[in-house]
Amino acid sequence: MSIGVLQNVLPAEALTPVESLESLIREAKDGLSFDRTISRRFVHRASVTEVFLTDAAVAGADRFLVGAQLPRNHALYRPEETGQCDFMLLVETVRQAGIFLSHRYHDVPIGHHFIFKALSLRISDPAALRVGCGPLAVVLDVKVVTPAGARNPRRFDARFDMVIEVGGRECARASAGVVVIDGVRYGRLRQRGRVAETAGAAVAMDQGASAYGTGVGSADDRGVLRPVPAAEERTRPFGAAEWRLHVDPTHPGYFEHPSDHVPGMLLLEAFRQAARQTAGGAALTTLDADFAVFGELAEAVAVEATPTEDGRVRLSATQGGRVLATAVARCA
Repeated sequence: MSIGVLQNVLPAEALTPVESLESLIREAKDGLSFDRTISRRFVHRASVTEVFLTDAAVAGADRFLVGAQLPRNHALYRPEETGQCDFMLLVETVRQAGIFLSHRYHDVPIGHHFIFKALSLRISDPAALRVGCGPLAVVLDVKVVTPAGARNPRRFDARFDMVIEVGGRECARASAGVVVIDGVRYGRLRQRGRVAETAGAAVAMDQGASAYGTGVGSADDRGVLRPVPAAEERTRPFGAAEWRLHVDPTHPGYFEHPSDHVPGMLLLEAFRQAARQTAGGAALTTLDADFAVFGELAEAVAVEATPTEDGRVRLSATQGGRVLATAVARCA
């Protein structure tokens, strides 16, 4: 199938009493191609090597199938100690799917700005995600939920609910909520953020030396948490821990392309690392995150993790008294 066309649409006349809709959808899933990636501009990536989506098909009203190929290893995304693929590799694939479907099937123009409000991922079958002798072929069965009523051409709101499969076997579920706005509205929104930053900024962001400068494959090239400076130590609840977010604008992974704010994927990676440290190094199985406001690049971000009695970890990222994002994680 041609990646440029992406017209693997299920014909209505094929639906007979003998062949159910679900069997046709299964046939469409089996027909997805994994031979090459889609255009990088549809997922907001600067490098073609950072694109994981390969194909897509319409499966009904606001239902789509998306194919993706997950690499066995990657500069940022490496297999977990358990042998399964990196949790954040799945998160990035979910993020790309939401952006791609908005552009390709909901007429969102290239150049509009995506603001993720929430993103969650829950792994139900880690064994299906085990890294083997080749890349993983993944299918995302996506339901797009949009508000009822007339569409605003300058704003697009949607939630993408996804079932993730490997070899026809469900292994995870995900959801991503997003607001998309044009450049004019985005500029006004960011200007308000910069005014607030100028008025309240007192502590410089921890940029320091380049984390990537330690070399590809080193133990620190993905680390984004730094100890709290001694002068800023404070009393925390029992079991809670706090770090400062390390931001390296030269890092080819966390800043794959220039950004005027702290990237959401960087905050999620910080949450992952904080949750793992709090849970004794165990791999994540669940992450439910909500984003509140943009994080500005000139002010320090505090990342806090607190274990709960039911085995979860509550996480938050704050900047100058503002909550940037919160999350709840569970580790295996």
